[in-house]
Amino acid sequence: MRVVGVIAEYNPLHNGHIYHLEQAKRKTGASYCVVIMSGNFVQRGEPACTDKFTRAQWALEAGADLVIELPTVFANASAERFAEGGVRLLHAMGLVTDLAFGAEQGDIAKLSQLADYLAEEPPEFRSYLQYHLKMGESFPRARYEALQDMGADPELLSELVKPNNILAMEYLRSIHKYAPEICPVPIERIGGGYNDEYLTGEYSSATAIRAAIREGNTQVLSTMPLFVSGAMQFDPQFPLTANDVGDMMLYKFRLMKPEDVQRLPDVREGFEQNLLKAARTAVDAESFFEAVKTKRYTMARVKRIGMSALLDMSEELVEDMASSDANLYFRVLGLKRDARSLLSAIASISRTPLIMRNSDISKCTDVARESLRVDALSTDILSYALKKPLHRDSEAAILV
Repeated sequence: MRVVGVIAEYNPLHNGHIYHLEQAKRKTGASYCVVIMSGNFVQRGEPACTDKFTRAQWALEAGADLVIELPTVFANASAERFAEGGVRLLHAMGLVTDLAFGAEQGDIAKLSQLADYLAEEPPEFRSYLQYHLKMGESFPRARYEALQDMGADPELLSELVKPNNILAMEYLRSIHKYAPEICPVPIERIGGGYNDEYLTGEYSSATAIRAAIREGNTQVLSTMPLFVSGAMQFDPQFPLTANDVGDMMLYKFRLMKPEDVQRLPDVREGFEQNLLKAARTAVDAESFFEAVKTKRYTMARVKRIGMSALLDMSEELVEDMASSDANLYFRVLGLKRDARSLLSAIASISRTPLIMRNSDISKCTDVARESLRVDALSTDILSYALKKPLHRDSEAAILV
């Protein structure tokens, strides 16, 4: 039996995602598709466009058979940690045969060549990398410059700056490190580019789709399946943004001491003082992020730091979750009724706890329980931002 895994955010789910799921099953011949999906907060350091249960429902209607939550410590994170968390969860299931992921470059040989080059990290590369980091460059830019200094193939370097390729290479590195039995299946991206800000037709970027929804542009309806577009276009509470939780974030920062901020993931080199100073004067999340971003601390990075503060998520927790597979857990968000045998197979093969309701948490390690606390807090925060009650983390997963 082949089981294909997909790691996604569905923020929101759109036609490109439908295409990806269809191609994932077609290319692998898989009987089942397991989606590891970000919870209420996503990689760009913002709340998802809507809550995780709604997006899990979308995934099931789009073709997924089982939706597992990617813990917040991995979801609100850099590409490396995001990929590692998803791949480790798929590996822990014990029956996933393939990982299908989007990429601007569909040639697995070229992607693997880049991934291998980065995985080796020879001393000369590390030296160049540290130099550019000390010059204040962000990690992705410093890595690019280091490879350029070493005389890397310009054609390969051009692929390294494309967002989906960056994540694809992180998937390949994580597969090599944690799950060599899983077969990587790149699916070439179609339609608009990842960061395109304007609609480009039926296959537009999630960035452009979210912007069009905020602007009330009705052309956005053609970019999503009907079961998504109705809620996203006509419900005024969608999509959520960082500003919807901005007041809570700034309030949290104003309660924190420097040593509290130092404990947050990705805070280095005295940056806590910049954060605290900006939090005392900023009037909203947007002005706060603009005040603290630098070449080294990109907008995405400072947003993730802000959300980590809001969620009371520490660097120690992140490191503990990364240190051992014993701390992983499968928080089930949704399941198709005719795929119950898949869940039974995972339960019989894997030692990783399956969380369907609160009583299952007793099987988890103390570290996993702390991570689950962060996941539950994220639901409380989104509930407050949406001004309505959401599914609680104690409720059973969605069955369709």
